Amino acid sequence: MRKELVWAAVIGIIFGLIIAFGAWRISKRPGPTTAETTPTPAPVAGELKITLDKPQEGDVLTQDTVSVSGITKSLSWVTVSAEKGDYIVQSQENGVFAQEVDLIAGVNWIRVSVFDSEGSQSVEKVLVVYSSSFEEKTLPSPTPSTVSTESAIRQKVAEKVAEALNKPKAYIGTVTDIADSTIEIKTIDSEIKQVSTAEEEVSVINQKGTNNKAVKLTDIAIGDFIVAMGYVNSKSVLLAQRILITDPVTEPKITAAYGTVTATSKNSITVTTFGDNQEKIISPTTKTDIEVYQEGKFILAKFANIGANDLVIYIIDADSETPSVRSVFIVEKAQG
Repeated sequence: MRKELVWAAVIGIIFGLIIAFGAWRISKRPGPTTAETTPTPAPVAGELKITLDKPQEGDVLTQDTVSVSGITKSLSWVTVSAEKGDYIVQSQENGVFAQEVDLIAGVNWIRVSVFDSEGSQSVEKVLVVYSSSFEEKTLPSPTPSTVSTESAIRQKVAEKVAEALNKPKAYIGTVTDIADSTIEIKTIDSEIKQVSTAEEEVSVINQKGTNNKAVKLTDIAIGDFIVAMGYVNSKSVLLAQRILITDPVTEPKITAAYGTVTATSKNSITVTTFGDNQEKIISPTTKTDIEVYQEGKFILAKFANIGANDLVIYIIDADSETPSVRSVFIVEKAQG
């Protein structure tokens, strides 16, 4: 009996460490947990933070929309910037937020910013891949074992591992080595990852430039930038099912800011941003998305609707030589 209790305690500690490691990963990039349910609300004290639930870094998605969800400070403004545009939502009283986001085919950068009433800001980013051609498969789940303290703990650990392995993932980066049935890549974050092509027939698509054609696995060369999709095994090796040879992708230079409109003109507004108390001149264009918060929801608005002393959140794209204003959200109209 004593031996069984010792084993149960040891396994319990291992299971606890796995759960703790998962919690630690939530606060670090690549980020969110793999749980499918809404995250359990928890108070966020001190520094403003975001805990992303979905999606997870490197997820391969087969639908063209994804729910970006998580938890942050109660009743804070959360902006989500994706390839197709920007979105804004207010967190609930328990801090939970969720927003449906449209995706483009291929690599998608998603940037989540949160602002509290004091103007503090926190940012999280996640990289996912949308591929309607990727065929998801269900890996076998662990067989339930007889009920006992030890076996129940083992079963829970096995279920957590199986859940993680059942999530299709993508390794994205530059090919640094090719040997037998293994491709080594250096990711955007400068990590070295292994991709195995030995498990099954792998479809390879060349999407460089204007190309979009099927090629052979042997056409992949050192120096190519690839998006490898499949399932990650227990040794962190991705078992590839589909590989895209693409042009290199870089993180877009998108920023969000929160402030008060201090002046308006025919073509621009001046915003004094919270935090640094700096004046910024914002010049929206005809492509800028302008929305105003009314009766609990955001509706489309015009530039003329922006007035002095309004509280706004604006999003800038600085990828080009001339930064452009992607969105202006009027979160509170001035009284009077």
